[in-house]
Amino acid sequence: MNQLLQDIYHRKNNFVCKNTGQELLLIPLKDNVADFNQYLVLNELGAFIWEQIGAQTALSSLQEAVFNEFDAPLEQIKQDLEKFIPTLHQYTCLK
Repeated sequence: MNQLLQDIYHRKNNFVCKNTGQELLLIPLKDNVADFNQYLVLNELGAFIWEQIGAQTALSSLQEAVFNEFDAPLEQIKQDLEKFIPTLHQYTCLK
């Protein structure tokens, strides 16, 4: 899972982020131009996770950050991250 986080981090520069208030749009760049035909909408939690992913982010530190920011049981956070991170990774790899 940590490798997926690193892969996502290295691809973050291939996206433009647009905050719409409650959501964050991830818009892929193709030849340095935003492709508005294909974008991913992240809710508040997804946006928080996206923003937390850095060069040295480990799954355990991400779990702790989400736990400290949101009112949710740690076990639920772990399960949600185990589903969300691979989905986010797949999206960033396709673009």
